[in-house]
Amino acid sequence: MRHATLMIVIAALAAACGGSGMGKTVRADVTARMESARDPIAECYKAALEKNRKLKGSLLLRFKAAPSTGAFENVEVVKDGVGDPAVTECVVAEVKKLKLAEPQKTALAIEYPIDFAPVK
Repeated sequence: MRHATLMIVIAALAAACGGSGMGKTVRADVTARMESARDPIAECYKAALEKNRKLKGSLLLRFKAAPSTGAFENVEVVKDGVGDPAVTECVVAEVKKLKLAEPQKTALAIEYPIDFAPVK
């Protein structure tokens, strides 16, 4: 059996970061929350690899961190380079479970890419 590898890479977070609450601490919080979902997201991909061992690609997620609670809401895939609906649905469901450790007073718009590639 092949093992799945999952690379989660931080990208541009919100247009106009200046003054929007997207300082270094908030970006680190978003990254930490996404890293906490690494294993469940890897399981989404691993299940899909069982059906298609060459499956790879990237998802670009867009979501908001709600004011006061920090809950990740309105999670959507704006670019699907994986092309597997089961992976997409599973990843979106896992990200919807997350929330910032330190919620902000205003909603934050976030874009986050996730790259998937099998281990050779």
